[in-house]
Amino acid sequence: MNRKRTTLKDIAESLNISTTTVYRALNGHPDISQKLKEQILFLAEQLHYHPNFFASSLRKKHSGMIGVVIPKVIHYFSSTILSGIIKTARERSYQVIICETHNQPDEEQKNVAHLTNSGVDGILIAVSNGTTNEDHLIKLVEENIPFVFFDKVPDDINGPKVLTNDYKGAYIATEHLIKQGYKRIAHIKGQQGSRNSLPRYNAYKDAIAKYKYEFLDQLVKECKSATEEEGYKFANDFLKMKNRPDAYFAVNDETAIGVIMALRKHNIKIPEEVGVVGFCNSKIATYMHPSLSSVEQYGYDIGKLSTDILLDMISSNVDEKLMSKKVILEPKLIIRESSKRI
Repeated sequence: MNRKRTTLKDIAESLNISTTTVYRALNGHPDISQKLKEQILFLAEQLHYHPNFFASSLRKKHSGMIGVVIPKVIHYFSSTILSGIIKTARERSYQVIICETHNQPDEEQKNVAHLTNSGVDGILIAVSNGTTNEDHLIKLVEENIPFVFFDKVPDDINGPKVLTNDYKGAYIATEHLIKQGYKRIAHIKGQQGSRNSLPRYNAYKDAIAKYKYEFLDQLVKECKSATEEEGYKFANDFLKMKNRPDAYFAVNDETAIGVIMALRKHNIKIPEEVGVVGFCNSKIATYMHPSLSSVEQYGYDIGKLSTDILLDMISSNVDEKLMSKKVILEPKLIIRESSKRI
C-alpha cells in the first residue's frame, strides 16, 4: 500500500501552527525563531517530508526541469553529449529528464508530447534518423516552447541548432587516407535517412573526386544500425573482392572497430597493408590495438552549448536572435596507428 505523502499542512497541524510558518521555516526565513525552526526541521525529517516540486512549479509557472530527446543513450558520443547537458544544467540549478527514441519516429513524437505535457521549461532534441513528419517539432514553434536541436537537426525548421561539421570531418578523414598513399578507399556509410551519414558520404565522394580517384559504388556499403557487427561483416565482404580496398573510412568508431577485427582475423597488417579511420574519437579508439584514427566531434561541447542556449531562451522568453542561432563545431582528425604509415 502506498504511503500518503507528507505535506506542509501535516507538519503545521502536528505543531498547531500555520502552513505559512512551516514554509518560511523550511526556507530559512529570518522572522521564524531558531527554536521553532529546529522543531519544524526535526518533524519534517521524522515524517520524511520532501517538497512537492511539481506543485510548486505550477504556482511559479517554472519547473526547473528540461527534457532531452535523444536517439541512443549507450553510444560513447551520446554519453559525452549527455554529460555536457547534465553538468551545465546542474550548474544553472536545473534537472534533466532523458528520453531515448531508439531512432523510432513514433517514440520521438510520444517523448516530445510527454515532456511538453509534463511542464518542462524547455526541450533539447536530436532528431531520429527515420523522422520525416516533423509536425510535432513545428508544434513547439507554434506553442512558443523553448527548444534547441543538437547533433541531428532538421533542415527546414527555424530554431537554434548545435552540431558538428560532419562534412568537414569526413573530408579530412578521407583526404588523410589519400595522403597516406592508399588508393582504393572503401566507405562504410550510415543508415539511410541518417542526418549525419549523408554529409559524411558526400564529403567522401568529393575528396575522392578532388584527388582524381575513381568513385566506385562497389566500395560503398550502407549500414542498418552502424554497429561493430556490420563493420566486421562488410570488411569480410570486401576481402572477397579481387581488387579489395586498401583503406576504410567508417561512419563511426563502432563500424571501424568491426573492420579492424576482421582484418586482424585475416592477419592483414594495419596500417602497412590497410588503413582505417573512424568517426567519433571514442575512448576505446586510444586503447585498442592498433589504436584507431578517428574524427573528434566534441560531444561534451555540443551538450554544454545546447544547454546554455536553451536556458538562455527560457530566461529571456525566446527572442528572435536565439531562435536563429546556429553553432557548428569544427571537428579534428586524431591520427593514430590504424592509418599512419608515412
